[in-house]
Amino acid sequence: MKKEHYVGAAASVYLNYAVVGAATIFISQYREVLAKAWNASATAISLVMAMVGLGRIITILFAGAISDKIGRRKTLLIALVCDIIFLLGAAYANNVWIAGIAALFFGATNSFGDTAGYPALADAFPDKTATMNSFVKAAMQLMQMLFPFWVKFIKNPKITAIVLSIVLIIDIFITLKAAFAPQSESKNDNTKKTTEVNANSSTEKPKLAIDGAMIITLGFTMCFTFYIFSLYAPYYGQYVLNQSAVNGNQLVSWYSIASLVSVFITSFLVTKIKRLNLILIYETISAIGLLLMVLTPSQVVGTIGALLIGFFAAGGIWQVGLSVLTSYFPQNHGKITSYYSFAPAVVYFVAPLVAAFVLKANATSTLMVFWITAIITIISVVLALILIKRGHKFNIDG
Repeated sequence: MKKEHYVGAAASVYLNYAVVGAATIFISQYREVLAKAWNASATAISLVMAMVGLGRIITILFAGAISDKIGRRKTLLIALVCDIIFLLGAAYANNVWIAGIAALFFGATNSFGDTAGYPALADAFPDKTATMNSFVKAAMQLMQMLFPFWVKFIKNPKITAIVLSIVLIIDIFITLKAAFAPQSESKNDNTKKTTEVNANSSTEKPKLAIDGAMIITLGFTMCFTFYIFSLYAPYYGQYVLNQSAVNGNQLVSWYSIASLVSVFITSFLVTKIKRLNLILIYETISAIGLLLMVLTPSQVVGTIGALLIGFFAAGGIWQVGLSVLTSYFPQNHGKITSYYSFAPAVVYFVAPLVAAFVLKANATSTLMVFWITAIITIISVVLALILIKRGHKFNIDG
């Protein structure tokens, strides 16, 4: 089958991620309404959000194996159903316990969605995997930019949950009808290419325990950078720059705009620049942006930092890292994706959990968070340098 026959599969994946983009900020956008419905404190709300990460940790490692076993289509269907359960469960819950259980299902949505969606794109578009993966970020980021405007007019989370569930049901029908690329075809072609490379050259093969582990760690550090920034940027604006809470939130707006713009530029650059080189450039600039924010805090520097982190850390570079991993290890894309997604799952669990206990934010503690984030980002740079050096041994476009 030709690649154009898999447009339906790509559409089903992107529509899923668009809804995931909205669902990711569903609780935070309806925080006050849901807090009243659940009889929950701000701390309890954060703990419910932490359950999303826990649900992802619980399911991510076996979700990949399931995707390789039963196929991308069925695994994506599991993700779509879990998302419906989360949205309706969170919107109609009358206590934090039910809300927490619903949040666990959204964690499962992320696990099964990642291990079905990314591999489905890799199976269908093996020569454009990095670009197709970048569009996943575009779908999520676009929805996250539009969703707050929706919430401004639709103040009832139950109505929103129903509308998003209807979209997911439509996506279920699209997924059932769309043609997905055969996994065996993708796997055999990639295996054949790898065999030919090793037969015609003296290059070494990447080692999962070394190169794979470093790429997976790189995935963790890259995710840590943009996720923690998005969580604590309002604190930086409010407590470090002494702005009002509303003005402090504007840093997230700059971050989101830069991230969306970056998705399209990154999807173009990834076809012109070697992927690991691109990661090195992006992470280096991200580290510089964070260091500027902690060393010379000001309104101008804060805005520049938000733009730099949004563009270079949150604009799809994490997905580029995943494409490097799947090109290094072309067999069992689902399982490899689950490995890559496990470390970020830990980030999604730990960050809200820590935030739940940060009851008295101040400039010192906020700057400490940004110092830690800067150090983690510098680790990304070091890992990218090592991977580039080791990549010279492999006849693979890293």
